[in-house]
Amino acid sequence: MAIGFMFLNKKTIEQLALRFKAIGQKTVQIIPGLKYDLRNAHIEMDAETYAVGAFFSALIIGVFAFGFLLIISQIRGFEFPKNIALGLVGLIACTLAFFALNLYYPKITSRTVAAKIDRGLIFASRDMLIQISSGIPLYQAIENIAEGDYGQVSVEFKEVAAKTRTGKSLLEALEEMAIKNQSKYLKKMCWQLVTAIRSGTNLTTTLKGIIKMLVDDQLKQIKAYNAELNFIVLIYLLAAAVLPTVGSTVLVIFSVFGVLGITPEVYLTLIVISLIVQAIIIGYVYVRRPKMYG
Repeated sequence: MAIGFMFLNKKTIEQLALRFKAIGQKTVQIIPGLKYDLRNAHIEMDAETYAVGAFFSALIIGVFAFGFLLIISQIRGFEFPKNIALGLVGLIACTLAFFALNLYYPKITSRTVAAKIDRGLIFASRDMLIQISSGIPLYQAIENIAEGDYGQVSVEFKEVAAKTRTGKSLLEALEEMAIKNQSKYLKKMCWQLVTAIRSGTNLTTTLKGIIKMLVDDQLKQIKAYNAELNFIVLIYLLAAAVLPTVGSTVLVIFSVFGVLGITPEVYLTLIVISLIVQAIIIGYVYVRRPKMYG
């Protein structure tokens, strides 16, 4: 699996980590949560090794930026030391930017994993409810879901089943999943199952409560999105209709007073700005849309 902008293989990164251990240690001191982000993102690499790999991968991009800017400066006729200074600025800026991006990548990935879990959890919970209502033990129900087609939920449950098969108790495996997982709903589900098992509560009742909680949350997300969508549509209409027409009118009025002349370039700029704003709004709507399935 590709990891962010990592251009080095795992073996090379581990070798570099042995030689430049100080870089990894210093980075982990500054960002102590990196090891938890790596664990939640299912990236099998310790934090110090990952930090060293992130730095040298970013440095590779910085070196390419240095060479590119050096060539551009030569074409533009920049003389020494301006050409070197421009290249060094690009080297430092790109290295720092991509180093920060690589360090932030595990957090982004862990949030993506949590979102995938939330989307599939309601279906997995209903399946578990049906199985337990039919008299199937909880462990067997977890194994069935692990072998089922519930996306990231099946992946998480496979870990629980694997830990239980190796001798760990089911309660301990569920507690570990609750602690390490980024999905708040899977956390709640695990803790409620653990509490129900320890207190002897009926698991069917517990699962019904979990499913109701998930369904209610989905309805809240949809209502919140509908309320937000009304405002977004208003902004879109302003960008798509009002901005070009009112902008053209204002330009015509200004041209009468000789403040600003109307040229094809001005009109083209106005249209391009309107299209860019529309594209940004459409992208925002797509990102904010509640993803209930998949």
